[in-house]
Amino acid sequence: MSQINWINKKEMDYLLNSEYKDVYPGLIDALNTPRFTISDLCVSHRDATYWDKKEILPVLQTKQTTRRKYTLKQAIWIKLIQQLRSFDISLNQIKKIKENILGQEIKMVDILQNEQVALILEQLVKEKGDLDQYKELLKDPEFHKSLEGEGFDLFETVILYTIIFRRDVSFIVTKEGHCFPYLFEKHQHFVKEVENFHLLMKQPHITLSLSQAYSQLILEWVEKDWFEDVSIVSKEERKILELLRDDRTEELKIFKRKNVPERVIQVRKNRAEAIEDFTNYIARNGYQKITINTRKGKVVNFKNEISLNIKDIPEVPDK
Repeated sequence: MSQINWINKKEMDYLLNSEYKDVYPGLIDALNTPRFTISDLCVSHRDATYWDKKEILPVLQTKQTTRRKYTLKQAIWIKLIQQLRSFDISLNQIKKIKENILGQEIKMVDILQNEQVALILEQLVKEKGDLDQYKELLKDPEFHKSLEGEGFDLFETVILYTIIFRRDVSFIVTKEGHCFPYLFEKHQHFVKEVENFHLLMKQPHITLSLSQAYSQLILEWVEKDWFEDVSIVSKEERKILELLRDDRTEELKIFKRKNVPERVIQVRKNRAEAIEDFTNYIARNGYQKITINTRKGKVVNFKNEISLNIKDIPEVPDK
């Protein structure tokens, strides 16, 4: 089975067209550029040194030996190491899993043989007016020969899919250390396409969550000065995160259209000392809904629900 045939035509089209780069402009660079230190990943230097000795850390791309720096792809693997350790998986077993996950490659020849990918590529070249030339190229044996040995990183593709489409992607890891990406929402696809899949799932295995690793990085990085540059969240999501970090926010209601955040309602809780702000709200009629709590006739606090269109929220200034 192709490792990516669970990606549907619409999703594959979006990835191949690179449309996501407008929403996540720094994502590809972050995936492949070493910039995150072991401290950025909340791993102690002692653990990092030991893990490196046991060869479970990814290979460094820089020649610097005094300070380790990792790419986003490698950072997510390190978060998976932490998940594996929480399952009491041995370091020797983690090394096998690392070789399987980080070493998986999708061959270009296999991609061209995938029917839905072939249709998407054909549509792309058709839009550029090169369809006849493309078809002739596919008939050329030398072209196919030139693709032998060429491919791209499966792990990176799955990470992109997880971030861009917000899917809960996991890796099923067998007792022998074999790994393959899995989505619960596409379970029936795996049942149909993977031979003896139901028997495989009955055998001892663990589930590594890429989504959990990704969300953990957001929690750890959201207050970093460079968080915006990494582009692991969209601009709209970053605005929502800033509202959540606002000390005045007691509750945030998020409304989406076509699975994209469009409007939020921020419920603010203000202490009695903020009574002056309350009078200003009244004077400006700048409130949508206010709840006032009193004690012995005095205002103790009030909640102000403010409905905001995501597009109208100003950009967060650089720190």
